[in-house]
Amino acid sequence: MLAPMQRFVFPALIEMGEGGGYGLFFPDLPGCVTAADTLNDLADSAREALELHLGGMIDANMPIPSATPLDRLPRDPDIREAGVILVEATPEASTVVRLTLPESLLSDIDDAAKARGITRDAIIAESAEALLKAG
Repeated sequence: MLAPMQRFVFPALIEMGEGGGYGLFFPDLPGCVTAADTLNDLADSAREALELHLGGMIDANMPIPSATPLDRLPRDPDIREAGVILVEATPEASTVVRLTLPESLLSDIDDAAKARGITRDAIIAESAEALLKAG
């Protein structure tokens, strides 16, 4: 079991979006991806994505892999790479809460999450936070 509030640092590859903006993925963590319009927004989004992904792994008692050193990251010539960053996160295990949503709304949430390259949970959390901040 992981110690509470353990700190992780993983490399992330940034790629330029075809229609503008940027995508980001973690080679060591398949499925951990995010996207943003600007590089500044991408850095914040990357930390959130990493915390959510690692938190889910902790909740599922999955082993967290070691980070690949920057000089050994795999390169894909098909990716329009814009850079590499190190992302730090301190994930926590979370309490699982079940929500009941209409199927059509859930489908719309999944479509929006897929378009942004994030998880269903991440889009629900982002939407809730935005609504709460708006007052």
